[in-house]
Amino acid sequence: MSNPKLALIPSGYIGGSSPKVYSILPNDGSGDFTFDRNLATGTRVRKDGLLETVAADTARLSWLNADCPSLHLEAQRTNRQIRSEEFDNAAWTKQADMTVTANQVTSPTGELTADKVKRGSTVAANNYLSDGASKSSSAQLDACTSVFVKQGDGDFFAFRAQGTYPNRMDAIFQFSNTTLTTSVSGADFTVTSSKVENYGNGWYRLSVVYNTDAAATIISLFSPRGTSGQVDSSDTSTSAFVYLWGCQVEEGASLTSYIKTGSGTTTRNADTCTDAGDVNVFNSLEGVLYAEMAANSDDLTYRYVSVSDGTTQNSVAIRFSNISNQILVFTRIGGTFTAVLSTTSYTTTNFNKIAYRYKSGDFALFINGTKINSSTSTQIYTSNTLNTLNFNDGQFAPMSGKVKDLRYYDTALTDAELTELTT
Repeated sequence: MSNPKLALIPSGYIGGSSPKVYSILPNDGSGDFTFDRNLATGTRVRKDGLLETVAADTARLSWLNADCPSLHLEAQRTNRQIRSEEFDNAAWTKQADMTVTANQVTSPTGELTADKVKRGSTVAANNYLSDGASKSSSAQLDACTSVFVKQGDGDFFAFRAQGTYPNRMDAIFQFSNTTLTTSVSGADFTVTSSKVENYGNGWYRLSVVYNTDAAATIISLFSPRGTSGQVDSSDTSTSAFVYLWGCQVEEGASLTSYIKTGSGTTTRNADTCTDAGDVNVFNSLEGVLYAEMAANSDDLTYRYVSVSDGTTQNSVAIRFSNISNQILVFTRIGGTFTAVLSTTSYTTTNFNKIAYRYKSGDFALFINGTKINSSTSTQIYTSNTLNTLNFNDGQFAPMSGKVKDLRYYDTALTDAELTELTT
């Protein structure tokens, strides 16, 4: 198999006034990506498992539950929950028997900033804390509530996202089997998905994506429990407690990386990674675009990596689509799609090895060692059309996902080579 002309295995980057993500090939720097997050910081998980904040306009290589890093790219999001790490703050209302003690254990950042949240009786309405986050509009919309929790005493932790009572989403987490169950009550609330992420050292990040009612705020409620039950139901325990850190309430149909807030909301701007290569790197007549990557969520939006002429009119692309779990590849020539190949047989939030071969009369899609389908279309570009590789469709629809390996080959690899490459 020939060597790739461009290869990105996430390892090197630089921030500052000219932020870059470095490709290992070509070695003259022409394959490096221009990175931008519009003067905003972001968070990532380091190799040692700790969560850290990286500087503005600096790429994030994340190691969450992985033995190698991935380049993490995300859309813009705002944490609308103020005092996200300060449950002892007056912004959080504590019911009569609920106590919060600040800075009791090491948080996911490795600092002593996580709070102890303890119930003091079996009384249903006296043992939760709560606060409201203002929505961008008084309309039904998609949102996600997440929080980091560590077990203290008691096997259960309950939380709620509430609009106008009784409209709400309830979630109950059981530590002993790491199961998160959800339910809805009242009108209009629906649950789209939920997730439990293990951050190590006993910490779990719990999240639920839901659609709200038309209330102006989303109220978050939290309660430690000895037995299963909602936040405002009675319990057998008078002393159950948990450690809490990092609450996030964000609008959108997916969970994103943690955004710290203080007295106001905080926005993490979108990551963009663009402009790698030049006309000397890419072969407009034949080649292979390969990526080992995962979508951040199956949120039914378009997310791309493509080789193009810097526009949407001429591009060779791999796309996560607006159909659940669809991986789609295509060539677009003068604005017209050709050799469009797709599958919904893979979970896009898992890492998949995807290769797309383009050549007149010989287009093919390979995923994880299997040839999915092919096309004998004879349409192809004129020489020197393609000149840039971007994590978008040429201009728009930036990638929101994690990338372990990205390569471009300037020859149409054989079926045997592509099977080996994607295995």
